[in-house]
Formats: sequence, C-alpha cells, structure tokens
Amino acid sequence: MLHANGLDPEVRAYVRNSPGAERLIERSARRALALLAQASDGRRVDLHVVCGGGRHRSVAVAEDLADLLRAAGYGVETEHLHIDRPILP
Repeated sequence: MLHANGLDPEVRAYVRNSPGAERLIERSARRALALLAQASDGRRVDLHVVCGGGRHRSVAVAEDLADLLRAAGYGVETEHLHIDRPILP
C-alpha cells in the first residue's frame, strides 16, 4: 500500500476505517455544505485537505469529501497537488 496513493480503493478504505476518519469527513462535509449554501450566487468555494506527505490520507479524505458533496448535487473538482511527491522516509 505504501507505493499506492489515496486514489487507490484499498488505500481509501484503509484511511476511511482509521479511528475518527469518518467523523472528520462527515463534519467537514457539513461545514463545506454550509459554506456552499452561503455562496449560492455561484461563487467558487475552495477546500484544502492536507497531511504530512500529501499522497495517502489527504487524497483519500478529499476524494471521500468530494463524493459526499457530489451526492448533495454540487459540481466538484479535485486536484491533488502533492500526490506525485516522493514517499517520506
């Protein structure tokens, strides 16, 4: 799993099943939905999810968050700025 990234279904499941991850994702989705409701005039809302390496946890959480927002009817694009960085020692 080390050489995979957060787009890999196995990595996403592992991160999602980590203690507190589902709660974090759901809480983040609620906050994002509140921001999106305030930006109902079509303004863009940027959300940033970060972790130490940028390849596994942040990518998996961002994708799960994006899935929840899409399910709520929002158009969502994800961009993973650090997904191609070298693996930290």
